[in-house]
Amino acid sequence: MYDAVVLGSGVVGLSIALELQSRGIKVAIVARDIADDSNSIGFASPWAGCNWFSFANGLSDPASEWDTITYKKLDKVARERPDLCEKVPVWDVFERKKRKEEEPWYTDVVDDYKDLTASPSSPLPGNKPYAHYFRTWILHAPKYTKYLGQKARSLGIPIIQHRISSLDEAYNLPPIGKVNLVINATGLGSRSLVGVEDEKVYPARGQTVLVKAPWVRECIFHVEGFFAPGEDADETAKAPPQAAYMIPRPGPEGHVVLGGHYRTNDWSTNTDLVEAERILKDCYNLCPRLAGPNGKSWKDIEVVAHNVGLRPAREGGARLELERRVIGQQGSTNLIPGGVSAGRKVGVVHAYGVGGAGFQNSLGLAENASDLAVQYLKSASSNKARL
Repeated sequence: MYDAVVLGSGVVGLSIALELQSRGIKVAIVARDIADDSNSIGFASPWAGCNWFSFANGLSDPASEWDTITYKKLDKVARERPDLCEKVPVWDVFERKKRKEEEPWYTDVVDDYKDLTASPSSPLPGNKPYAHYFRTWILHAPKYTKYLGQKARSLGIPIIQHRISSLDEAYNLPPIGKVNLVINATGLGSRSLVGVEDEKVYPARGQTVLVKAPWVRECIFHVEGFFAPGEDADETAKAPPQAAYMIPRPGPEGHVVLGGHYRTNDWSTNTDLVEAERILKDCYNLCPRLAGPNGKSWKDIEVVAHNVGLRPAREGGARLELERRVIGQQGSTNLIPGGVSAGRKVGVVHAYGVGGAGFQNSLGLAENASDLAVQYLKSASSNKARL
């Protein structure tokens, strides 16, 4: 019935499923947490900022290609759904003048890029001395994932809520039937999924404050300290100040996401009100307009909600790879629900570990992952024909 199964319905899994469908591949999506549930803390997608602000480490980083493709493709999304995707100005401010070799790799990708120095007549946000300016995309994260899920279903792609414990199980799920290809987009789940068990995967805890400030329609970032050491770091090491950023959300609500929190290997999804206060203060210092026309301090910012999410990060960067494997290599197949055929040769495309970059590289990652999937299916078809 199906050519492949996609595991995971975060922004990466949904984007891959839609890309495969557009290429004539019949797919089903299986996930513990589904796109419709924007309140689930089981995956990171509903809690993201989110905007296009590349973390790729230069053009040699595969993520730079994924980000480039996504930046270009979001133009179509914005035309179709301006309530979900919009292009706005972004100011990336910093204290130290960047050297030429430190210029971002994406200067020729984004619109209206400028390298700016503050002056009395042209101050920069937060009264910072330097900034990079460009125009970028913002997305309404929870509504965008819901939109992708609805689009998938409208095209005949089922989204089945089901928790699997092993990769082998995914090749013969009762509602779907036998398949020879799985797309592993399980994010943090790849750490515990039997048959993957990638110890390089870890959570990078994020916390944001959703506020109402319809008069703020630009992104402002001060992220020199975004990857600063956590509380357990060596106290003698001088860490840069904690990061602060603000990302307006598309739509009529006038909401802005305030953030600047990144803690590795922290699994807590509880709101830290001390950190929330720090975020509000630092963002107010960057943009006092958050407090409204009559606001006097950060205390006048209208808080809507506190959000915590666990970014699915991975040491060494995201994993995008086609693996050819044999069912039953992880132990007795008698332990696998539904029964599997031990010794059957199958394939898996791993697509996980993107950390906080899921939305900004989702469409490019989906293209590349689908290339690998099509490559495997063609190869398997050719081998079957020869037999």
